[in-house]
Parts: sequence; structure tokens; C-alpha cells
Amino acid sequence: MRFETVRNCGKVGIEFLNVDTDGARVSRDFLTQLIFNIVRRSTDFYDKIKNPGDHVFSYRETQFHSVVCPSISDITPSFIVEHPLKRKPHGEKDYSGHVDYWISYRNYSFLMELKHTFFAYRRSHPRNTIAEKYNYAIDQLKTVKKPECRKLTLNKGLIKIAIEAIAFYEGSKYKFPKNHLRSLNFEDAFNKMLRNMRLAEKPNLRAIWLLDTRLVEPYEYSETFEIYPALAFLGKISEMID
Repeated sequence: MRFETVRNCGKVGIEFLNVDTDGARVSRDFLTQLIFNIVRRSTDFYDKIKNPGDHVFSYRETQFHSVVCPSISDITPSFIVEHPLKRKPHGEKDYSGHVDYWISYRNYSFLMELKHTFFAYRRSHPRNTIAEKYNYAIDQLKTVKKPECRKLTLNKGLIKIAIEAIAFYEGSKYKFPKNHLRSLNFEDAFNKMLRNMRLAEKPNLRAIWLLDTRLVEPYEYSETFEIYPALAFLGKISEMID
């Protein structure tokens, strides 16, 4: 994975696997911009709040949309949050559903499901919820069929994107020393996490933001401290063909 330094933010590494069609390449371009925008806006939030250790991604999924939405608008003004859909699972009656984002970019339409979870990187195995949320995002998009999306599809086609943001964290009863993270390799921790997960489909996007050390300060709760040194992304890009 190749890393790029982002001023005042840290380093970002992004890797795409088997992304070769025109639609997939456009998706790669969009997601690369999106991740870098999320990094910059998350850092901007941190710097303006001036509360040590308090990151927008250390909250839950609902709060994380606060940086995702403007990060998308930096790329394209044409998107809708919680776009309604009519879904028809096999053998079931019609029911109303929605997709987290409908996005228009370079004459393609994207349907994007976004999940958010946490990874305690000192543990030998990741929480089951990390794989479960990724798999659920893929399952949600699988139920969406082309006839239900004709009015949402631009002239070059429609692409589904399942993406999960994974906040790396560590908790302690005691305040962390300054050199606490010096010997840790979070890219290796990310790869180990992936090896220990049961994923329904292999991701074709992997990315990780290694936060600048100035951003990794302990966040103090009533009796504990937490730090958030990295934010990873898993994604699955698939073009709709049926």
C-alpha cells in the first residue's frame, strides 16, 4: 500500500484490487477523493473543537455522516442522503427501503451504503460486528435491482458501493505516555484484522489513515482514557448488471 502525507493530518494509504472497468475506475477516482476529504474535514473538526482526543469518527455512524456529507459535496453537488427505494426481495412482498447515499458523478450513479465500527487493535481477534456490518452493507445493496433504479441511473450506468469506516482505538485506566505508539505498525494490524474476519465478499478497496501524532491524544472519560491513532476503510465496488 502506497502512502501519501496529508499536511497536518498524517499519512493515508489507499489500495484498489481488480478495479479495471470504466465504471470501476470512476468509482476509484471518487472514493480516493472522498477518503482524502474525510481525512481533511475530520482533522478540521478536531482542530476547531480543541478538545484533546475528541474525533468525529470516535462517535457513532450517525455523527460520522457529519464529515461524509460535506466530503461528498466537495466532489459533486448532486447527491441525496437516505434515498428511498422500492425493494423486492425474492419471495417477499414489496416494501419500502432506502440507500444511505445516491450520488451522481461523471455520468455514473452510485448507490452507497456506509457503516462505521471500532477495532480494539491490541486484541488478537476483531469484534464480530466489524465483519457483520460490512456483510450487511453488501446484503443491503444486493436486494436492489436495476428495474427499481431506472430513474436513478445516468447514461453510463449504476454502481453499488459498500464501505465501512473502522476506528482503531485503545482504552486504559491510566493516561498514555507520549511514546506509547512508537513501536506499533497499524498497517500490519489492519492486515491481521482482515485475516481474522469472515467476509461475505472480498473487499476491493482497502485504505487506512495514520493520524499525525499531534492528533493522537488521550480522550478522558470519568474513569478511563482512550486514544484513536488510525481510521481504516473497507469497500466493495460492484457495477449493477441485472
